[in-house]
Amino acid sequence: MTSPRSIPSLSLLVVLTASCTDPFTFDNKPTRTAGETEEICAASAEWLPVTPAVSLYKPLPHPASECPFYRGGWQNFLVATQPDAQGRPALQGYATVDDLFTSATPHARRDTAMRAWLGDIKQAGGRQILIDTSGHAIYYGIHVNQGYVDFINAHNLKTVDALKNADPNLFFPAGVVEFKSAWQEVPDGDPSLGQYISTKAWVPHLRAVGGQIVEDKNAPRLVTVRLLALHVVFTLPGHPEFIWSTFEHSDGTPDLTAADGHRDVAPVHPGDVNPLLTDPNNQNDTTVISQKDHILFRAGTTAQAGNRAIAESELAAAFDEATQTFRRQTSIYRMFPASKSNTTNPDNAITSLNFNVETLFTQAQASGHLDPNDRRGHYRLVGAVWMDKPTYFGHNSPLQNDLSSPFVASVGRAKFEQDIRENGSDSPLSILAGEDRLSSTAMESFTQAPDAFPNCFSCHNTQAITAKGVPVDRDSQGAVLLSPKLLNISHVLSQFVLEETTP
Repeated sequence: MTSPRSIPSLSLLVVLTASCTDPFTFDNKPTRTAGETEEICAASAEWLPVTPAVSLYKPLPHPASECPFYRGGWQNFLVATQPDAQGRPALQGYATVDDLFTSATPHARRDTAMRAWLGDIKQAGGRQILIDTSGHAIYYGIHVNQGYVDFINAHNLKTVDALKNADPNLFFPAGVVEFKSAWQEVPDGDPSLGQYISTKAWVPHLRAVGGQIVEDKNAPRLVTVRLLALHVVFTLPGHPEFIWSTFEHSDGTPDLTAADGHRDVAPVHPGDVNPLLTDPNNQNDTTVISQKDHILFRAGTTAQAGNRAIAESELAAAFDEATQTFRRQTSIYRMFPASKSNTTNPDNAITSLNFNVETLFTQAQASGHLDPNDRRGHYRLVGAVWMDKPTYFGHNSPLQNDLSSPFVASVGRAKFEQDIRENGSDSPLSILAGEDRLSSTAMESFTQAPDAFPNCFSCHNTQAITAKGVPVDRDSQGAVLLSPKLLNISHVLSQFVLEETTP
């Protein structure tokens, strides 16, 4: 793992050019530092103050550097969170599910007092609700870029019937980006807002009905929210499966790894260990994760007590409709410190790139070129996952390094499992690259365990999707929303179908 002293000087790392359309113009050759191999992953000076769109290029697979994939994630993050004159992020103006599709029961458009554009408080997987330490539910948003809108329009995929009858082999082109965001309600004028991307947002009015929490998007409340985490999901040439990157808030101080303690949404395990296969949910681990409160974590919580969802019936009984708060709170920590199955050391490319982006913001602020409303420098890339071998992006496939992998038959189960166990996504037998245990603590809070949904492709693949937002083989009794399709990789589609078919 890279130490602060081993980071090379900025002059070696940051691309100080007027333009950087070729992602391979920077020097990404490893350098030896203190006996370690360190990969330099540069940020581009052109990213600030106004970030240009990502160039559409085809990155090379292993053994080439993974840096271009991480750079694409960071640049797309900066584009989507570019502040306007009031500090509102650009993605607030991007299309939502309501804008993208045609509902059978037309309703008021978003951004008015008639319709909420945040909500969907129940997470995919088990439809659990995440409650912060103040008793508020975390609200989620889904937005897409113009490339996504153009694709939906070009293929006439605007209705439920059109989506259900879509060509199962139709796939997303390069240049499509979608975003899933996690927002926390805070008081107006909260002193923390100077360190967060924040905005005013319409959120649904919550009610406890028959032991369930019901969201009424047509009776919204206008509240102040701050951004905790953002999934940035984008396609590049040759990668219709999307590159799945995720970001979370940091306190803004120098931050090299999640273990530094500056990422204040949720802590990591202090033992710097991954879950054991014999105890995948850390049920036997009595380690106190942190004695410090985090946004989604209560100080003093042990590993075995963390990441536990509260039954919806219990939450309904503990809900105060007048204040829109719960008398129960969940407590979340990151189970895989580096978001990798085979190691707890973060990828050097991520460490290097986060450091370089941070330095770009420091320089821009010192030179007076940074908008005072720009809070983007308070966020860090957690990781990304994509297909190292997109040839295997096929119809009705789970897209995992498990026994469904095409390499099991060619090398044998024992060799395959051993190599994946030892090398993770860096194995030549891996169909995935990047962080193969990538989860957002704010969006996949309860499904991080290795026997649950431990990476983005666990839910986002080409199999049939059920009402829980998971593949049908993980929810065999669930109502199927969409049959197997290459387009099922994006749950923007199934979310619309779900909203249209839910009473």
